[in-house]
Amino acid sequence: MTPDRPYHHGNLRQAVLEQATPVVRDRGASELSLRELAAAVGVSHAAVRRHFPDRRQLHDALAVEGFALLGTRLRDAVDAAPDYRAQIHSLARAYLDFVTSEANLAELMFAHKHGEGGEAVSAAAEAAFAPMLLVFERGLADELEDTSPQRTALIFFATLQGLAGLVNCGMITADQLGGLIEEAVAQFPQGRVGR
Repeated sequence: MTPDRPYHHGNLRQAVLEQATPVVRDRGASELSLRELAAAVGVSHAAVRRHFPDRRQLHDALAVEGFALLGTRLRDAVDAAPDYRAQIHSLARAYLDFVTSEANLAELMFAHKHGEGGEAVSAAAEAAFAPMLLVFERGLADELEDTSPQRTALIFFATLQGLAGLVNCGMITADQLGGLIEEAVAQFPQGRVGR
């Protein structure tokens, strides 16, 4: 199929996203070109622009997919751990594994601009982090009144994000991460043992 012929596939939008994902993974979001993606899928640039009028909308769609993948990994991490303490360790490992192995995608996910079209990215991010908040809400239910699960979850996330940034820029090695996770998790309220 030449790029000038009309596209007769049932889901051009998804085909473009599938072509864009390895580009982001290997070279970064700045290397995405709607024209190159159109050529790779075998359609015209105009056909791609019907789904993604500009790169920002393509970036937002990739961010939504990235947050969906992250959310699945965080839910799986919670489900695989028997109790609160194990869950926060499991969440930390799952989050850091995702953000360090998918560094370019994570950068795109967290770089989205709020505004027109950004609502979907914000909603996807909120859904992705819901398992983390739920763990702290359940685990800290019996803590003192001044212990806020929302604030604790935010500080936990910020701590993990900082560690990921240090790994991704080469300041610490992946080998050092295990010990740092243990130390970081130990700083958080230990909560109750049961789910």
